[in-house]
Amino acid sequence: MSWDWMPSMPGMSSSATVSLTIESDPPGADAKTSNGASCRTPCMIPVAADREFTVSYSLPGYLPQVIPVRPRTPEFVQLDVEAGGALQSVDLAPNPVYAQLQPAPPPTTSKKGRGRPPKPAPKQQ
Repeated sequence: MSWDWMPSMPGMSSSATVSLTIESDPPGADAKTSNGASCRTPCMIPVAADREFTVSYSLPGYLPQVIPVRPRTPEFVQLDVEAGGALQSVDLAPNPVYAQLQPAPPPTTSKKGRGRPPKPAPKQQ
């Protein structure tokens, strides 16, 4: 269905912002979007819903993770009461964005300097 016949209304523009919920397990990860917004999980940030972007997660002791987020048009247009009655015509998928962070492997130890033990110093009499 095309909405071309409809006059422009608040909330219907292509530059609409959407509240994006960002979560992680464990919580407390730094989350940064490729469009510059960042927060610490769990959190909500306003983002433009007219383009694709990524959410990058980082947390010391865990592997970093990147999740793509894409705009999508809902199957029906709903009235967004929180936005003062504006029509909600765009959304993001996924929303909420969720990352199950995996523990980082322990750092590898260098074998450098692990050869034969040094010879003991000669005994002095």
